[in-house]
Amino acid sequence: MASSQTSSKQKGPKQDRESAKNPSKNSKNEPLYSINKINALDWQLLMWFASLETIENYIYLFIVIWDGMPVRDRPQFSRELREETDNLIQIIKELNISKKNDKNYPKMLNDYKDYRFLSNQVPRQNLVHDVWVELENNGLKNNSYAVLNQLERCSFFQKKELRAMVLSRIKSFQSFSRKTKEVKKLQQAPLNNKVKDEDQEILLRENESLKNQIAVLSEKISQIGDSTILEDGKKQLIVDITELQDILSDFTMVQGSDYKIIDEPATSLLKTWKCKVDYPSTKANIVLGTLLQRLVITTILDEVQHYLQYSRSSGDIDPTLESDMVNASESLIKYAKLFNDNRKGEDVITKITPIIIRRHVYSSLSHRGFSNEHLLIKEIADKLLNEMNKYRQVVDEETNDGLNDQAIQITRKVIDIFCFRLKAQPFEPTFQFFEAGQAVDARFMQGVVENKKLEVEACGFPCIGIFDGDKSVQKIYTKAQIITRPKTNNANERYIVYSMK
Repeated sequence: MASSQTSSKQKGPKQDRESAKNPSKNSKNEPLYSINKINALDWQLLMWFASLETIENYIYLFIVIWDGMPVRDRPQFSRELREETDNLIQIIKELNISKKNDKNYPKMLNDYKDYRFLSNQVPRQNLVHDVWVELENNGLKNNSYAVLNQLERCSFFQKKELRAMVLSRIKSFQSFSRKTKEVKKLQQAPLNNKVKDEDQEILLRENESLKNQIAVLSEKISQIGDSTILEDGKKQLIVDITELQDILSDFTMVQGSDYKIIDEPATSLLKTWKCKVDYPSTKANIVLGTLLQRLVITTILDEVQHYLQYSRSSGDIDPTLESDMVNASESLIKYAKLFNDNRKGEDVITKITPIIIRRHVYSSLSHRGFSNEHLLIKEIADKLLNEMNKYRQVVDEETNDGLNDQAIQITRKVIDIFCFRLKAQPFEPTFQFFEAGQAVDARFMQGVVENKKLEVEACGFPCIGIFDGDKSVQKIYTKAQIITRPKTNNANERYIVYSMK
């Protein structure tokens, strides 16, 4: 079955790049993704199914799920394919999306159903290839082959559950469409002067009831979508934050034979951040590396915030396009909030307009903003290297040669996560560093337990979460990475360093 599925979706340059990421695993013929061994990245791929927003994408998903099922030699599956396809075609005809999008989806589904029973598989492979292209253009990007691998490893029962989910989502569009048509029909129907007053009143009540139902349905769909996207976005943020933490740890390394600490600036930095650890010592080296991680993050954020606040286009708009987008969007968000607060009305769309603007603009910036070649990225990366050189010397040439690429990668990831991705969430998270001397709090700090005898020595990575507002949306995305120390009145107790992984 796997060989026939792979032929239906021909590998291209994107998939070749994916396979190259894990050459050791590929050489052992081990799967990159396994439905029986779920991790954060695997689940992210499956959660993508639930984040699709248009019925067209569900049609494409229906086809690729079925493409992993044996049909010709399995009467039960043949019957299910015909029944589910005919049911889906009926719904699509009622929704009339083919006319809107200039694509004949019923014909596409009928063709695919017929191709499954042909001995010549070329028409089927071509159709499925085009479907994967459409899915890649709607959120999969370079992960389409990974999703195909996941589908290949799903059991027949799991694939049936996925198809049931797809059909359920499509039917929800059908239900919503029917309600909309009923309201429109009632609103456009002229009232006959001969209709009795009582009948007329009943008709108006039904019209108002239907409008209320539409409003409730719209709000529920919005809430469900936000919940799914929030959960999906949270999982992906955690994955990306963990990756950033690993790169930061390598970039700010001061321990080992490859590095030599420059004593005077190092002791000055420890003093500036009110650290009490004795220098030189192994403990001091750990604290110094932690402080350098915080220094990297704050340096990047200070530089990019200054750029976004003051850089404006003059003549050639391209270099400052990201800054122009942020400033124009923030102004529009502000006025949308004022409009909601100062103009009377009960509609839902006006209330959520500022959120929609924020999420879409910053999501777009996250995908395309600040390439590696952007002047700002290069300038910040150079500044990071200069800052690191103040506190440590990299003795190993090979390690030193890779620092520039690391600095560029870190700069882009910090901007992407802290400046764009957080703002693209349905409920906007914030972040918080903890200062030396603050009490230990296990709710916000990683790897610690409540202990009145301990306090913060240094904080290298902030806590990211939604800390205020409605309790139902309060969440911690990642806890702060800290090092603790005994409080002053317990100075003789053992110094404790908690794992930052």
